[in-house]
Amino acid sequence: MDEAANFLKIRRQDAGAGGPVGGLDGLRNGALDAILVDQVFAPDLCAAMVTALESNAPGFEVTEFPGPFRSFFYGRNLNLNAPDLEDYFAAASRFEADLTRFGASLGIEIAGRVLAVLSALDGGRHFAPAPGPGNSRHFATTFRGHRTGGYIPAHFDNEQGFRPSYRHIAEATEGDILSVVVTLAEAEAGGMLELYDLLSEDPATGHRNDDQLARKPDLATLRSQLVHVPAGSMVIVRSGRRLHRVAPVEGDRTRWTLCSFMASARVGGGTYCWG
Repeated sequence: MDEAANFLKIRRQDAGAGGPVGGLDGLRNGALDAILVDQVFAPDLCAAMVTALESNAPGFEVTEFPGPFRSFFYGRNLNLNAPDLEDYFAAASRFEADLTRFGASLGIEIAGRVLAVLSALDGGRHFAPAPGPGNSRHFATTFRGHRTGGYIPAHFDNEQGFRPSYRHIAEATEGDILSVVVTLAEAEAGGMLELYDLLSEDPATGHRNDDQLARKPDLATLRSQLVHVPAGSMVIVRSGRRLHRVAPVEGDRTRWTLCSFMASARVGGGTYCWG
């Protein structure tokens, strides 16, 4: 990692008075690499959420990452779900109800706040969880906890769309995948989003997150830049085509985030998100 590298085009906005305006089209067309939005949640609200999440007081379903990643979800994630999605959509409905109750206990609609900020960044376009079969919907977001040593290896998010569990997403969306992360609690050290100076020029078919592939980017040869996202702030990244990872967490404190992916809806002019 070249710590002096500063090659990213990042736009910083504020979700406080007046709120953020526009910017997502810049991510879609490559004019921007990331958007950082401050004051999505107040620090005291983040602290209250984390206190409850540490003991899983809301009773969310827990999904573990593979062991070496030392991380977990509250909720479910399509990347870790079998192609049979009946249980996933049932779990999404339960999680939505649990998240609503959790937010009400804190005096805020958690998912609604995140989607409202994203809508403002997208010129007022409608944001909603991606549809599934019938009246079902994907997870709008999930909570992630990264323990000591927890990380996510370098990858491109567009490759997700080739997985069988993404078939409903593929039918409903078009264009590159963007990702959104809201920090609730930073790690003591490490655990930061790291973006590499490498863009995928194809829909990621040449960069599958597959250990069987003989050809993978040599990270040691690439410039990279860490993006600091303080508690209460949100970052939106052109993650479909920009190689990125979460650096290993250092220290005893768990890194807590809200995470979603999103892409433009094929019809209706809106944007769909999913966890």
